[in-house]
Amino acid sequence: MLYIALLTESGAGIRGNASAPNTSIFCHTARVLRAQPRCALHVAVKVHRRAFKQVRRPDARALRILAAVLGSAVFAADVLIRRHFTVAVLYVLVILFVAMTGSRRATLAAAWTCAALTVIAPALSHFSCVAGDAGVRSALSVIAIAVTTLIAVRHQTSNAHLIEQIHLLNLTHDAIVIYDMKDRIAFWSHGAEDLYGWPAHRALRQPIHELTQTRFPAASAEVREALLQVGRWDGEVERTRHDGKVVIIASRLALLRDERGKPRAVLATDNDITGRKHLQAELQRKQDEMSAMLEAIPGMIWASTHDGKVEPVNRRWDAFDIAHGNAAQNGRSLWRTLVHPHDLPRLENDWRSAVAGGSPFESTARLRRKDGLYRWMHLCAEPLRDTAGQIVRWYGINTDIEECKRAEEALERSEAFLAEGQRLSRTGSIAMKLPDGEMLWSQEAYRIFGYAANVVPSMDLILARTHPDDIALVRQSYRQVLAETPSIDIEHRLVMPDRSIKHVHYVAHLSARQSGRFEYVGALMDVTETKQTEEALTRSMTELAHVTRVTMLGELTASIAHEVSQPIAAIVTCGHAALRWLDRPQPDLAEAREAIDKAIRSAKRASDIVWRIRSMAQKRGPSHAVLDLNALVDESIELVLHELHDHQVELDIDYVSPPPQISGDRVQLQQVLINLIMNGTQAMASVTGRAKRMWVTTSMADAQHAHVIVKDSGTGISAEHAKRLFEAFFTTKSEGIGIGLSICRSIVEAHGGHIWAESPPEGGAVLQFTLPVYDGRQQ
Repeated sequence: MLYIALLTESGAGIRGNASAPNTSIFCHTARVLRAQPRCALHVAVKVHRRAFKQVRRPDARALRILAAVLGSAVFAADVLIRRHFTVAVLYVLVILFVAMTGSRRATLAAAWTCAALTVIAPALSHFSCVAGDAGVRSALSVIAIAVTTLIAVRHQTSNAHLIEQIHLLNLTHDAIVIYDMKDRIAFWSHGAEDLYGWPAHRALRQPIHELTQTRFPAASAEVREALLQVGRWDGEVERTRHDGKVVIIASRLALLRDERGKPRAVLATDNDITGRKHLQAELQRKQDEMSAMLEAIPGMIWASTHDGKVEPVNRRWDAFDIAHGNAAQNGRSLWRTLVHPHDLPRLENDWRSAVAGGSPFESTARLRRKDGLYRWMHLCAEPLRDTAGQIVRWYGINTDIEECKRAEEALERSEAFLAEGQRLSRTGSIAMKLPDGEMLWSQEAYRIFGYAANVVPSMDLILARTHPDDIALVRQSYRQVLAETPSIDIEHRLVMPDRSIKHVHYVAHLSARQSGRFEYVGALMDVTETKQTEEALTRSMTELAHVTRVTMLGELTASIAHEVSQPIAAIVTCGHAALRWLDRPQPDLAEAREAIDKAIRSAKRASDIVWRIRSMAQKRGPSHAVLDLNALVDESIELVLHELHDHQVELDIDYVSPPPQISGDRVQLQQVLINLIMNGTQAMASVTGRAKRMWVTTSMADAQHAHVIVKDSGTGISAEHAKRLFEAFFTTKSEGIGIGLSICRSIVEAHGGHIWAESPPEGGAVLQFTLPVYDGRQQ
């Protein structure tokens, strides 16, 4: 448009000046104007340069002063010089100088002034001339002034119009560029300056594609060919700014042709779409990422319009008879096609409730695959609302929970089996998290404690059920838990609401979770029946031990009679001696007193023997006390001393010093010692040709255990019999019943000790046991 206006204005100037009078100055002006069509582009560039720079003229005041001086000089010459030629025609220069200021009013005022001076000058001239000739020359001058003024004013009007159009074009943000068919820039708008960074005075007449390093989407020749054929071309190109930055341009090209149809120039309107292209690329990337994300989600993504049409989104639907990209279909028909008939009513009811209330939708159902198999799915959807709060769309996902369902069923079966197993074994599970002490109980643990399953487990509930005598023990175990002791093992009693007593055994192990927190995981066992069985067994063992002791006493009748008869005989002898000392004429009281003292000691010894025999014969439970191990062995030997003499056994005794202190039941431990000594004595009964010897020794096995050894020189113990020697009802004697050594093992182990037998290489048998040394705490 601008280029056409420039050419039109140039042509109008040519046609307007063609009819002007042929004066010398006029002809010169006309020749200049005729030359303009040959350089129309040059004229456009010149006009653009002046308009673009707004006022690139000399200073208006200087032009007016120059015009005034020139006008004065012409007027003086017109008055003083002989009038053989028209001097006044030079007034056109004055008008042109004033016109260059751009002021229409000043131009008209200068024209009227020059015309007046042209008329006045002949009247003031001192040279005689032909009046007619002077008048013609003045008339021609006035005509030249008028024509020049008309052209100047019209040119000012055209320039003002062009400048206004250029200013309007410069107001747009688009880059507007005009270049000729040789790609030389003829117009460079402000938008082009801002876009490409090149100022107009450096960009004009430069090849546009070289200046901006244009890169077309196709070959430049193809773009030029399309422009010449169609007259227009739209596309995107890459160009380089003055600062070296590459920008993407949306360029629209329009071809300008002259009257003969010959291409003259190209009008380009450019927009910077770099940011938009980056945004489009980023948007495309986001869309690709979203698409990849939707495809990667292990679920069936779907969307539903407000009227219930379901649109599958990702390829997860391909396995369920709904191919990816199928047209939307009614949700009711879709779900009826896929959902298991037994699950469809519940699903439809959940969907209707969600739609009616506008709340999130959630349900579970089995969906049929292409292979005919049904898989459990978790269906959920969220509504999308508009600004008015109306639901316009639903977005949902179906998640395959088949494996989860199977795991839940397996877990339910496992929990049922575990619960049944715990019920049958009467073993509950208790877990405790540290450091807050939060507890978890199994169903069986609730049953053991006698609490309802809805109460929150706590240490207070455990203490409320604990027997008063065991509360200190339970609190001590809890302190060990807080101190993160690796293992906990405790037995205590519970007092139930019906006042019955339960015995429980709790074992736990400290373990660390992946979260870094510590947790005790343990088992609570109801051992009431076991305790009752142990108590019954203990009573049976006590009774059996009593029977054994009574039987043993029967076997030791001769020894007992001998032990008792000796102090009785001594008492009788001492009594007779005392009487004799008293029956003398002069009674010897000192001798009588000594005889009586001996009688008393013998009576006391007989009493002690009877007491020990009665103790062994009594039927009672164990009674622990602190005992001297050496004295205990000595007392036991006294009861079997006569048997040793009868069997001609030589006894060697070696006691450790100082004597160890142990805690135990005197009678039970005596029974162990007597049984071991009697077994050794009986083992040497068949020995002939060599001495029968027995060694009884006490020593310290270590700092915490005392050691008792009974060794004989009998036939020894075979390797086959050594492993079964302490088993119940196993015996090597033809008349034995095999419970003696079994009772000995039970008694020793009940006292915290250990008993075993060996057969040394030199012959005989060694039966030995250890007992814990009393440390002041055991009782």
